[in-house]
Amino acid sequence: MTAIPNQHRSVRDAYYMRTLFRRHVQGALVRSGASVFMWVFALAAFLEGHINKHQMEGVSASVAFLILINPPTLWLSRRITQINVYKYLSLLINILEIIGYTSVIYFLGGIEATYLIPIYCLLITYVGVVAHGKLPFIVASICSIAFALIVVLEYLGFLPDQFHAMGFYFPWKNQFDILFVITALLFMGAFIAYYTGNLLKENREKLRRQNAELVHAKEAAEKARDELEQRVKERTLDLVIANEQLHQKTEDLIRSNKELEQFAYVASHDLQEPLRMVTSYVQLLSQRYKNKLDQDANEFIDFAANGAIRMYQLINDLLAYSRVGTRGNPFELVDCEEVFHKSVNNLKVAMEESGAEVTHDLLPKTVADFLQLEQLFQNLIGNGIKFHGRESPRVHISARPNGGYWVFSVRDNGIGIAPEYKERIFVIFQRLHGLDKYPGTGIGLAICKKIVERHGGRIWVESELRKGATFYFTLPKEGTQQARPSEQ
Repeated sequence: MTAIPNQHRSVRDAYYMRTLFRRHVQGALVRSGASVFMWVFALAAFLEGHINKHQMEGVSASVAFLILINPPTLWLSRRITQINVYKYLSLLINILEIIGYTSVIYFLGGIEATYLIPIYCLLITYVGVVAHGKLPFIVASICSIAFALIVVLEYLGFLPDQFHAMGFYFPWKNQFDILFVITALLFMGAFIAYYTGNLLKENREKLRRQNAELVHAKEAAEKARDELEQRVKERTLDLVIANEQLHQKTEDLIRSNKELEQFAYVASHDLQEPLRMVTSYVQLLSQRYKNKLDQDANEFIDFAANGAIRMYQLINDLLAYSRVGTRGNPFELVDCEEVFHKSVNNLKVAMEESGAEVTHDLLPKTVADFLQLEQLFQNLIGNGIKFHGRESPRVHISARPNGGYWVFSVRDNGIGIAPEYKERIFVIFQRLHGLDKYPGTGIGLAICKKIVERHGGRIWVESELRKGATFYFTLPKEGTQQARPSEQ
C-alpha cells in the first residue's frame, strides 16, 4: 500500500533535483558573465587611472575565484541525491559568491564603491525568484555582514584603505550611516524578492494545478470519446443488424403481398366460371319452376339466385382490387378533364335515375394510369351519387397545386360520415349500411386507396354526419416510377 506514494515521491524528488541542477547551471553562467563584466569595468577604471595596479590584481583574483568555483560546485550538484544536502550546497555557493562580490567591491574602493551594491540586489532577487522561504533574507543578512565587515576592518586598520580616484570620499563618521542605509535597502530588496517569489510560486502552483486539471480533463475527454466511439460502433452494428432484419422482413412482406395479390387474382378469376354456371342454373331453375312449386320453394330459389349474384359481384370486385397492383398499366401523361368526362359518362344512368348534378373546375394533366384514374374518379363520384339524402345529389370535383403534388377534392352533399369511421371506410369489405338501403360490396374505397398509393399519393376524407363529405387525394405532378407487372 505504501509503494505507490513512495514511487510518486521519488519521481517528484528526481524532477526537483533536475530543476535545481538547471538553476545552478543558469546561476553559474550568470555569475561568470557578471564577473567578466566587473573585470572589464575594473580594467577600464585601471586604464583611466582610477584604481592602481594592486587593486586591479585584487579584482582579477576575485573574478577568477568567482569563475573557478563553478566547476566543482556543478560537479557536486550533479552527484548529490538528497534534497537537504542539495539545499546546503546551494547556500554554500551563495556564500562563496557573496565573498567574491564583496572582494571585488573592496578592491574597487570599499564604502566608496557603493555603486556596486546592485550586484547584491541582483543576487538577492535571483535567490528570491528561484528559491522560497527565508533564503532571500539569509542572503541579504550575509551580504550586509560581509559589506559591514570590510568597512569595520578598514576602520579598525586590519584592512588597508583602497585607493580611490573617482572624485569623492566618505568620512568615517558617515560611512556607518551609509552602511545602515545599505543594509536596510538589502533587506527591503529581500522582502520584495520574497514577496515576488511567493507570487511566482503561487502562480506556478496554480498553473501546475490547472495543467493537471487539463491533463485530467483531456484524459476524461479521451476516455469519453473512446466510450462514445465504442457505443457508436455498437449502435451502428445494432442498426446494421436491425436494418438487415427490416430489409429481410420488407422483402418477405412484399413477396407475401405479391403472393396474396396473385392468389386473390387467381382465386377470383378461377371462381368466376363455376359461379357463373351456378348462377345460370339457379336463374334457369327460377324461370322454369317458380310457379310450379310452393311459396317456400320460390323463396329458396330467390335466396339462392340473389346469393349467387352477390357472390359474383364480390368476386368481380376482389378481382378488380387485386388487379390494381398486378395488372396496372405503365404511367403516361393523362388529361384529367378527359378522365372526368369518361367517368361521368359511365355513371350516366345512375345520374338520370337520382337527378344528380356533377360539376368540376378545370382539371390538370398529370402522369398516371389512365384506366385506374378513371376507376378512382368513377368510384368517388358514384359514392357521392349513391349515398345521398332527401336532396338531389350534387358532386363537385376540383384540384389545386401543393408543392410537387396535385390535391384533388370530390365534394358531395350526401349523408356524411361519422368521425369514428373515417379510417374504417378505406378497409376492404367494410360497410356502414345494410344491403337493403345501399347496395354494394364495401370494396370501392379500398380500391381507391390502393390506386392512390400505387401513384405515390394518399387519400383521406373530411365529413360530418348528414352534412356531406369531401374526399381528398394527392397525385405527384411528375408521377412516380412504377414497373409494368408481368402478365399472367
